[in-house]
Amino acid sequence: MKFFLTSDTAGARVGELAAELRHILEDKINTKYANNNSDIGIAIRCLPDSYNRNSFVRYTQKDNYLTIDFCVSMEAYKKLYKVEQKFELGKTFLEWLDRGLSNKNFLKNNPDFDKDVFINDVKNWGNETDWFAEEVDYSQELDYSAEYWQWKWLKK
Repeated sequence: MKFFLTSDTAGARVGELAAELRHILEDKINTKYANNNSDIGIAIRCLPDSYNRNSFVRYTQKDNYLTIDFCVSMEAYKKLYKVEQKFELGKTFLEWLDRGLSNKNFLKNNPDFDKDVFINDVKNWGNETDWFAEEVDYSQELDYSAEYWQWKWLKK
């Protein structure tokens, strides 16, 4: 298997968080699932709501390639602390991963692939580095969004 994770962001810290997640997952997945002949590409996008960008899952049988492309709202994420963005992005990532791996054609063409084991591996690797928590861990660094500082500055 070749697993790829990329991001396209217009703001917030989603690009930084996606790079962190890529660093955690890509090598581990590509190593453990090296004998699987499918490829999975995930694109994480954080874009303005005005773009009306739809998220999607697409499976190309010819290449045995599963694309999971999801978008989160830049406006919503800009209002969150980085730890909150990480929590929300982790939840959304797992939801879209599950949705993508549930693709009937992908499962049909990869009968030996165990979706539940794969997702469990992803969760375990993420948990080793504070990803995919059950709740926001506010003991982590709290950085304020740019919007917060602009508001605080204007109030003076």
